[in-house]
Amino acid sequence: MVGDREQLVARGEPAPVGADWVVRRATEADARAIGALHVRAWRHSYRGIVPDHMLAGLDSVHSASRWREHLRLRRWSVFLAESQRGGRAALGAFCAVGPVDEPGVDDRGGRTGELYALYADPRALGRGAGPAVHGAGVAHLGAGGFHQLVLWVLTKNPRARAFYAKQGWRCDELTARERHQGLPLPVVRYSRSVRR
Repeated sequence: MVGDREQLVARGEPAPVGADWVVRRATEADARAIGALHVRAWRHSYRGIVPDHMLAGLDSVHSASRWREHLRLRRWSVFLAESQRGGRAALGAFCAVGPVDEPGVDDRGGRTGELYALYADPRALGRGAGPAVHGAGVAHLGAGGFHQLVLWVLTKNPRARAFYAKQGWRCDELTARERHQGLPLPVVRYSRSVRR
């Protein structure tokens, strides 16, 4: 069930999440922080899963440019969890959601939404930032009329798979390969309804 906090965020209004996080919609001005966090999260979470040379080759400036383009074109809805400590905002996690990105596939009996990305700063792991943006993304998709949701996660990423299971996602065993820097990485699809 979607709560009051998630409804505020789905409408684009900042909402407090516990004592540590405020969740809000991202703007183009956030692209630099999102790009930097994206690179930090990949380097931390995917070490031992993807080749070291791929992680070393990640560039936060390039990542920020890609996120700026996504935000400018409004292809995805992006949510941020920020800590308001010390008088300035520190990004703890972000997620991106929108319509399913599987061409010609919406076999779930209604409009299907997708969680494209969810990354947390390594320093924020276990502090609630990930669940905060996850809740905002799911609420936004529900408010947009989506009934079923899917996401793809690296097959060899047990931490992320456990996180999604805790959030009500179930592995549906559909596998594929996503290309990153020319390397095909095995992924598996998870699904859930907007309402658990």
